[in-house]
Amino acid sequence: MSLHLTVFGATGSVGRHVVSRALAEGHRVTAFTRNPETIEPADGLRGARGATCSTRWP
Repeated sequence: MSLHLTVFGATGSVGRHVVSRALAEGHRVTAFTRNPETIEPADGLRGARGATCSTRWP
């Protein structure tokens, strides 16, 4: 069964591993990060810009 996951802090030290593992297992991932341009392109991966502590929508 394939899931669609959102990973907060996807470019951080732990988040990168979570994204990599989820993609390897065939899941779709939305990587939520302050700078989605730093995400390596991959099938099943989508970047989203934002900060969890922000009160403003980008």
